[in-house]
Amino acid sequence: MPTFRFAAFIVLAGQLLFARQPPNETDRLIAIGRLWVTVNYFHPYLAYRDIDWDQALVDSLPKMRGAGGSAEYAASIESMLDALHDPSTYAVVEGPQHEGGSLKIDKRPDGALIVSQSPASAQDADMADELIQAIRSSRNIVFDLRGGELLSILLDRPDIQATLTSVPFDTPGQRTWIHNGLASDFASRFYYSGFEAKPGIHITPDSQAAAHELVFILGENSHLPAIACALRAAGKATVRESLHYQVNGVETVAIPMGEGVAAVVRLSEPLPNNGSGLPPYPSPQPDRAYAASRYPSPEYRILAAYKVWAVFRYFFAYRDLMDEDWDDVFARFLPKFVDAKDAREYNLTVSEMVAQVADSHASVQSEELAEYFGKAPVGLRLRLIEKKPVITEILDDDAKKAGVQVGDIVSKVDGESIVDRFNRESPYVSSSTPQWHGYRIVERILNGPEGSMAALSVGGQDGRLREVSLKRSSSYAAALRNQRTGEVIKFLPGNIGYADLDRLNPDEVDSMFEKFRNAKAIVFDMRGYPHGTAWSIAPRLTDRKDVAAAIFTGPLSLTPDLPNGEALTSSASYFFVQRLPATDKWKYNGKTVMLIDERTIGQAEHMGLFFAAANKTEFIGTPSAGADGDVTNFVVPGGITIYFSGRDVRYANGGKLQQLGLQPAVSVAPTIKGIRGGRDEVLERALEYVTNGEIAETGSRTVAR
Repeated sequence: MPTFRFAAFIVLAGQLLFARQPPNETDRLIAIGRLWVTVNYFHPYLAYRDIDWDQALVDSLPKMRGAGGSAEYAASIESMLDALHDPSTYAVVEGPQHEGGSLKIDKRPDGALIVSQSPASAQDADMADELIQAIRSSRNIVFDLRGGELLSILLDRPDIQATLTSVPFDTPGQRTWIHNGLASDFASRFYYSGFEAKPGIHITPDSQAAAHELVFILGENSHLPAIACALRAAGKATVRESLHYQVNGVETVAIPMGEGVAAVVRLSEPLPNNGSGLPPYPSPQPDRAYAASRYPSPEYRILAAYKVWAVFRYFFAYRDLMDEDWDDVFARFLPKFVDAKDAREYNLTVSEMVAQVADSHASVQSEELAEYFGKAPVGLRLRLIEKKPVITEILDDDAKKAGVQVGDIVSKVDGESIVDRFNRESPYVSSSTPQWHGYRIVERILNGPEGSMAALSVGGQDGRLREVSLKRSSSYAAALRNQRTGEVIKFLPGNIGYADLDRLNPDEVDSMFEKFRNAKAIVFDMRGYPHGTAWSIAPRLTDRKDVAAAIFTGPLSLTPDLPNGEALTSSASYFFVQRLPATDKWKYNGKTVMLIDERTIGQAEHMGLFFAAANKTEFIGTPSAGADGDVTNFVVPGGITIYFSGRDVRYANGGKLQQLGLQPAVSVAPTIKGIRGGRDEVLERALEYVTNGEIAETGSRTVAR
């Protein structure tokens, strides 16, 4: 073992001696969570062995929570770690440690050599030379490693290793389990887990080396030299194992558990060789559905808190943009998971914790939450216009018969003020920007149970307040997904092409360009969500090759982010520049603009990056949702699925998109007056711009002239 790791373990032991104080429930659970998460994502056995690590936690949690002292606490932790069947992962109660030590070299009359060790206050500088001479003159050697770590460290010195073999060979290489984002069935094309291999050390015997019969004896928490592992694997040494021991060359981390207890966790294992039985590739267990109960036991609720904390800590692309330290969020919410009194409170707690990440892609879905927010909409489209919930489209004929009109404002739903309902639902919606937050809540604020009647208070242009009862039905959902009706591709006055990218399909792109071949300009309406057409439209807007379109970065989880040796914290990431696809089809060289607003999210914003890179397409409208980044997901107990952004996506020049959104060059928002007049003021301004000219700066905003 390298000396800096030994010294770090001594420092840790000293810290633990001062940590023996009465346990705090939350502090203890946080320590257990840190341990469980470290094993879950970084212990190599979890990459391929059939180990029910969730169940190990659930079964052991009552004992760990109720343990009365350091010894009992360590034993309860050990009961969880035993599920791994790994002698190098275990719990210890710390006592005084000695950095130094002395050797006892006992040469028996029969020629056998027994080398043992004992703690001491200082090391003898000549011990290594004496040991080398003793090894060279002996054939049968026993190394007793039960008295400390000194002998193990000495045996892994290159000059001493060279005396233990008469033939050259390599110590075992090591592999660690690493993660490129969070792999899931939902996002398997973007993210994966794998093994990182590190080579062993080549050992060349010295000129006086001879064959030996070697035995290594281990005690509890002994350190087995890397050379001993290599010799055992080659059939040239015997190891008498103890229940728990560490192996030099195998990466481990010591996790303080509080109360004078630590847990040692394996992070690497020897590379597989012929006959080892180790699979070359990881095949971890997939996420469970956890659907047995909407209100799982306290142990499973704690497991859920651990997973939410861990996934966003290691795999969320935008953790650096969060307003509050995620570890502090975890400490604040963990008691809420424990104390949740029923299924609804538990599900809402999960939603509220996820909302803290401020990511418009982050959403929490479950049957319980669907019932709380309402599964079925009414036949009205509602948007926040001038900060008021305005009806912008009517699908329900009964609403029309009741006198409801486009432009009316909803003030109550089911006897509850629309403002109160907005504020009640607000804490459970994760949002990168205020514009998305308002849109997401208002989009479903009238929802309720399938077939139920929504009692609405609606105010109209005439000043009258109407009490309207409308039936909720999931049959409206499909129509509400399309933001507009009418022709998808058409000409507007002045030879201006118009394409509704919310409804345009990839197989319609070529015919769209043929139709608009001679158009003066094209207005791309991206106030909604596209159908993957960015990759076929953008290349038709430029003659340039190898155009940089966007920058991607994402988290690489190579090691636990815990103090270890000289490292206080650690993180890693990857980086690549995405280019526009190539095409040999003819290119459109006219002016293009793209209409955006709060409904423009994810792939729609990425389309904006593509168009801006291709021909500097101008954006017109209001800022977009501010969330791009290849969504991935995971599942927690209660049948709850959580989605979030797995990659950080930026403009090709490095400009920020997350929590900002695409910014319009021409800023224009719809008004209540315009809605009531049947006007599309954003489209009108776009036509004015492409028809009349350039953009002029006017104070802090821009206008068309």
